[in-house]
Amino acid sequence: MATWYVWTMDDIGAGGADMVEAMQRICRFLEKYGLRMTLFVIPKPSGRPMGEDWVNALREVHRAGHDLQLHGLTHKDCFEFGPPNWPATDIEPSFLEEFERRREELLPRYTLPNLRGHIEEGLGIFRERLGVEPMVFRAPCGAISKPMFEALRQVGIRYESSMYISGVGYEHLPHRSGVIAQKWVNDIPHTPFRWYSDVVEVPILNEYTWRGAWQREQEFLAVAKEDVKRIAQESKVAVLLTHTHGVGDNLEYAFRLMDTLIEDVRAKNLGDFATLGELVANGELERAVEAVGPDILSI
Repeated sequence: MATWYVWTMDDIGAGGADMVEAMQRICRFLEKYGLRMTLFVIPKPSGRPMGEDWVNALREVHRAGHDLQLHGLTHKDCFEFGPPNWPATDIEPSFLEEFERRREELLPRYTLPNLRGHIEEGLGIFRERLGVEPMVFRAPCGAISKPMFEALRQVGIRYESSMYISGVGYEHLPHRSGVIAQKWVNDIPHTPFRWYSDVVEVPILNEYTWRGAWQREQEFLAVAKEDVKRIAQESKVAVLLTHTHGVGDNLEYAFRLMDTLIEDVRAKNLGDFATLGELVANGELERAVEAVGPDILSI
């Protein structure tokens, strides 16, 4: 089975000049390999208009072939489109307590009209400021809900990517186990799967560049190589996650990790690389769907 590997980066549009530079340098790095990245863009970061420095940089990388997709609307917190979800709740355990404390306030967010309105507002900003029509959605912090999927279906977005196959990329954090070894979940399919409201969920394989990961570089390189080899036996599409602040924490480490995985995938003939936008446009993402997801969301 030949697998399409997809580099993605979250939280685009938020942060200052250092985050803009981190995004630009990663894009230029991938271009040297002839590759492009899927950038999940926050259209209205923290409820404010996206800065012109971001808009100009995004227009530039889009012209170079990089893929711009929708990352919520404001990302003011980790409760925008649903309750907090794993592994965000492992990264920040207080999310669970905060959700329960704010439950009565938060639940009205997750009505179909409200969520659809948020998505439509984000789509409008994309069209007006970036000249792009997103085809894929990723909820901030992976916080999702059943009405969110129906809202996506109603506005014509058929693909979502928030669920994780592995959360090992965060085990180096001080309050976690410290064990950087392959461990995958079994409660969702490892392939793209058809889920609520007939929207296709494209699961995230793992993240290897969270802040501080560079301090345990050899362990992360080893588990990343194991992951890309194993997923080639299970799925035709594999999504690799990064964040602007994560790669910005140590760009040279991010470059070495990407070097390692790109060369490993190609040397072992595991597959090749593409953007999610390309895979939607050419039908490869739809053809990769091999399962129906379980009913596991409570809201």
